[in-house]
Amino acid sequence: MPHTDADGLAAGAIALRARGEGAEAAVLLGRGETPFAVEARLPDGPLAILDWGVRPLARPAVLVDHHAPEASLDDALVVSSYGESPEISTGPLMRRLFPDTPAWLAAVGAVGDLGDAGFALPECEGARPKTAIRKLVSLVNAPRRLPDGPVRTALALLVEHDDPRAALADPRVAELEEAKLAWRAEFDRVVRTAPRMIGSSLALLRFASPAQVHPLVATAWARRLAPRIVMAANDGYLAPGVVNFAVRGGSGDLRAVLRAALRDAGGEFAHGHDRATGGSLGVADFERLLAAFA
Repeated sequence: MPHTDADGLAAGAIALRARGEGAEAAVLLGRGETPFAVEARLPDGPLAILDWGVRPLARPAVLVDHHAPEASLDDALVVSSYGESPEISTGPLMRRLFPDTPAWLAAVGAVGDLGDAGFALPECEGARPKTAIRKLVSLVNAPRRLPDGPVRTALALLVEHDDPRAALADPRVAELEEAKLAWRAEFDRVVRTAPRMIGSSLALLRFASPAQVHPLVATAWARRLAPRIVMAANDGYLAPGVVNFAVRGGSGDLRAVLRAALRDAGGEFAHGHDRATGGSLGVADFERLLAAFA
């Protein structure tokens, strides 16, 4: 069960190759779903949960991850690189477990999360050509950002090819290119949203889009609006009455900032990285969160 960004899919591809299985064997959750939710649609038996974080889970599992652990699990084996320096994302961490898999797969995960710094990780040594890997990362990342993007196709390209150039030459790459163009059009539209200042510490960009554009919108504005915290809030991502938002910038642990502002929030709220977090709240709770910054 890999997360569906480039790092998660690279980790999933490494696991599937090690098991001799194809992309069809992976459990890919849809938007708004996580393995940790009570209502999660999970198969029977133990799970291999890759790049989803470490959170309470009432069933046997193996979790491989690099985010800050949020629970101590009795029935799970946790392999975590959290706290290592330099940071090791889940793709290269999986190659540490399965060193016979290709270095370029680890690099897809590392570059997806860390940018070009990922190439310097020992698990990515010898990954070439870098230009092809960078292009593949951008294409593999695109499907999850659309409501019904071809995520399994992206995973299949990573599982079935032994070279990033071969993956890019696969005719199915056209599906990923279309997804990237559609996502980019939405990003270009909403990134022009004018920020609204709330109190002395928060800048809010609020818009509606069916695409997962809010994380990169927040990132795009964070440096420009420093030292404020930047929150990009999307009213059109999941369902009417639900606001999905990403938080970047500011200083310190942004997860702690959110939790202090809205202490009774549960579910998908203030998880992920200390410098890159967000959540999903009903409109009333989201307005309470904003009021705490005013």
